Amino acid sequence: MTSSGPGGPQDPANHQETAQWWATPPTGTDAGQPVVGADPTMLNYGAAGAQYTPPAQAFPPSYQQSAPAYQQPVPPVGYSQPQQQPQFAPPQPPMNGGYNYAPPPPSGGGGKTGWIIGIVVGLVVIVGIGIGVIALTSKDKPISPLGDDKKKAMDGNYGMDKVGNACSLIDPTVLTKWSTTSKGSPEHSETKPTDYSGGRLSCTAGYSGQSSTSKYHTNEADISLDVAFLSAYGKPEYDSWKSYDTGTTGSGRSSGDVTGLGSQAYWHAETRDYSSFTVLDYMVAAQDSNVSVKVKISVDRGSGETITKDDVAQIAKDQVQKALDGLRKK
Repeated sequence: MTSSGPGGPQDPANHQETAQWWATPPTGTDAGQPVVGADPTMLNYGAAGAQYTPPAQAFPPSYQQSAPAYQQPVPPVGYSQPQQQPQFAPPQPPMNGGYNYAPPPPSGGGGKTGWIIGIVVGLVVIVGIGIGVIALTSKDKPISPLGDDKKKAMDGNYGMDKVGNACSLIDPTVLTKWSTTSKGSPEHSETKPTDYSGGRLSCTAGYSGQSSTSKYHTNEADISLDVAFLSAYGKPEYDSWKSYDTGTTGSGRSSGDVTGLGSQAYWHAETRDYSSFTVLDYMVAAQDSNVSVKVKISVDRGSGETITKDDVAQIAKDQVQKALDGLRKK
């Protein structure tokens, strides 16, 4: 009779059937190797009172190769991932030739900048309004680029607005005293003034006739008118005329002042005697306010025909006065 108790003898034939689960070696292991996964207390149970010695942790190569890969454990519910700390950035290498430039921190002057921009905009608006007001108030009154004194001097007491033909300022028919046949229609020109320059007027007319003393000579008489208004930067044209006309002296030349004609006036005469005829050039010029007027009369007479200088002088003086009257503003 056999006993199946833990301490009794066992039948060798029934050894596999009566072996307990903790003493059964895993499949594929040698009988002499320790049983993996068996309870160590059970393995050393047979040696009563013996000290327990844990088996060496040696695993077969097949087990190490077939070990499962490590998997990251799944955090439990309610677990929060800790925030990652910023990593330290290494300093950058220097630039710009070894000098690191960092823009200055804001000065906090944004408020001042806003005030400055507002003030500038306000000034621009004020200037624009001022220009607009000036333009509106001076719409009917043009602004002269000259000073008031020069503009007033240029305006003066005389003007050419009423003159369409400069020859209307004189009477060319006075020449018929010496010659009776007109040389043709008088020539004239009118130049309007500008903001800087005065206007100019001119006229030339002439007559001719047969000499009473020589059948080979033709008597001629010519008249010319020259009017110059004061310019912004120049002196009266009268000054240039007088300097040129009276600047030379000699045989047959004479000159002098004329009274009662404008603010100032002069006369100049030049007589040229030839073998068969005589020529007399007589001129009178006057200046008054903003205008200079000059009339020149030339008389060419055959030999033996007299020319009375006083007659020519009076006619020239009368024509200057006529021109002044025609140019005077009403």
